[in-house]
Amino acid sequence: MRLASLLREAIATTWAAKVASTLVVAVVAGMCFAAVATVGRSASSVDEVTSRLDEAGARRLTVIDVKGLGFINPSTVRQLASIDTVQSVHALGTPFDTVNGSTGAGGTKIPTWQLTGDTATAVHIVRGRAPADGEAVVSVTTQLKLLLDEPLGFLTSLDGSAQYPIVGAYEATTALDDLDSGAIVNLSTNASARELVVTIDSVDSATPTVQAVLAVLAPPAQDDVSVESPTGLAETARQLEADLSRQGRSLLALILAIGGLFVAAVVLADVLVRQRDLGRRRTLGGSRTDLVAMVALRCVFAGLLGATLGTLGASVMNTNIGYPTPPDFTVSVAALGVLVAAIAAVPPAIYAARLDPVEVMRVP
Repeated sequence: MRLASLLREAIATTWAAKVASTLVVAVVAGMCFAAVATVGRSASSVDEVTSRLDEAGARRLTVIDVKGLGFINPSTVRQLASIDTVQSVHALGTPFDTVNGSTGAGGTKIPTWQLTGDTATAVHIVRGRAPADGEAVVSVTTQLKLLLDEPLGFLTSLDGSAQYPIVGAYEATTALDDLDSGAIVNLSTNASARELVVTIDSVDSATPTVQAVLAVLAPPAQDDVSVESPTGLAETARQLEADLSRQGRSLLALILAIGGLFVAAVVLADVLVRQRDLGRRRTLGGSRTDLVAMVALRCVFAGLLGATLGTLGASVMNTNIGYPTPPDFTVSVAALGVLVAAIAAVPPAIYAARLDPVEVMRVP
């Protein structure tokens, strides 16, 4: 039988066998709905974990010069910035207190850091401009604390020995969110810093990046440096992702297997009821292959409708409760649902095709 004729016959028999087709639609829809509603949430959780690991705060590597030995300095900062897996690097001096110069020593104390590195990657300047040598910028929060209508004026040290003109206001990036509580000054000195903050390109590259950073800094002894890295976070995230994926695959396989058994039962019941019709087709010259293909195609057509209804319904539900299902997962489940329906229809179809058409036609 030609393909066009086979498709036409399959569509016609699908419409004619409304009860069986409706049952297949319902089974496949339920199977896909259950898969997306359960395993889809796991897939959404995996995506959420991955996206959170991509945030700068999760990719932050902090190194502290515990004993003030000076290995964190402008020279090492420049070397570290050239590492392929380093997205940004900044050195922070020990914070010191400053006050609004117009109010003097009795004013609100503001923690202030000397920053070494690219200011543009450390903070977002929202008013004014980036600080030049000897100038300062304050966080938006600090501007409110200082009761400044505009980020103008100057900061002064508590003893009044140093003044830093305020030239702008900023919002700190996620990796340097501590800076939101104070101000930063730009000083062109070669003084060493206490804290090094490195943003790496991915948590997966945390381990080699830590090794490269420590190789550049070369602290004299291990207890001279304190390292806070995302390596443990990366390992935990990978383990969590693996566990969720493994559980999801097991649950998906179980749902598809149960759905396949129900489809096979529906198709078997249908071919037993319609065996005279199938026998008539064999008597009129239809091959066993044609009969198997026609029965399988009937399940494909019904399965397409069921998979569409089931996946769309579950996706909408997941989105409404805060677990948006990845589109590629939804499409994959729909395809698997149709494939399982087609495969499950083959054994009953083979059984029906192997019946003796003469004996079938003799059955009253």
